[in-house]
Amino acid sequence: MGKIQRERRRPFETAALRFALAAVPLLPRPVLLGLAQAGGRLGYCFDRRGRRIGLANLEVAFGDQKSSREKKRILRTAYITMTRTFLDVIWFGRHPAKRLEKYVAIDESMERFFCKKSQIWITAHFGNWEVSGQVMALKGEPFHGIAMPVKNPEVNRLLLQQREVTGQKIIPRKGALRKLLGVLRNNGKIAFLVDQNTDEKEGGVWVDFFGLPVPVTSAAAALAARIGSEILIFFCVPQRGGRYRVYTTETFAPPSDTGNEAAQRLTQQILSSIEREIRNHPEHWLWMYKRWKKINRPEDSERYPFYASRS
Repeated sequence: MGKIQRERRRPFETAALRFALAAVPLLPRPVLLGLAQAGGRLGYCFDRRGRRIGLANLEVAFGDQKSSREKKRILRTAYITMTRTFLDVIWFGRHPAKRLEKYVAIDESMERFFCKKSQIWITAHFGNWEVSGQVMALKGEPFHGIAMPVKNPEVNRLLLQQREVTGQKIIPRKGALRKLLGVLRNNGKIAFLVDQNTDEKEGGVWVDFFGLPVPVTSAAAALAARIGSEILIFFCVPQRGGRYRVYTTETFAPPSDTGNEAAQRLTQQILSSIEREIRNHPEHWLWMYKRWKKINRPEDSERYPFYASRS
């Protein structure tokens, strides 16, 4: 899409978001869940490009382990999960304390979070990653997370207000590492999403994910080594009745070595932990993303999805 077209679309995008910000918080919880179901199913039906990418990704991850019918069911549910995640960013912005307290349960495994020391928390585009940041900030220990700004400045501003409504802090991706270092040095807590492509020029390292190499940010491992912060893996998954559960699965000590090899080993451990949770609950992950975009291992080129190209 060209720059002129993007400029023309911006007023309509802003108006649509403003309408959603006004209307969605007024919906009763059952109605919102029904809307997420309907929106997700429509997305699955009409988003032909995303559906094709998602099914190709599921083929990479599971191959013959799951039938074609199972893969379609997983992908359809993933669309519903992602629709619900977006709607809930808006819905929990109204009476956040009351609603988060009622609908989001913090597992006892998260007790490690409530301490006065620096920590690095890692998650993925899995379940409702947005709500987890909001509820932990509500408990008095806000995350400092990283996000790529939306190209529409007004939409970006409005979304930031929703994300930060309980005290969570969102840091723009460009130049973020210096700010994150400052947070950790002050015994703060930072959060990363590590399931996106990160170019080697931007600090990405190649690690295996479902048996194929992908470029992943090594920033978490590098920061842990530099500051001595532990790394914790956490998730926020949907439950019955429109509720969520936030829990942690693994903890990694900071590497004693600050070299590239140590950072890569720890990054592999982190991504393997993410992979295990996706295998357990595949319907909660964002399968519509081009995760295996670059072919790093030519001998396995037939295993890569249709959209992959040589790095």
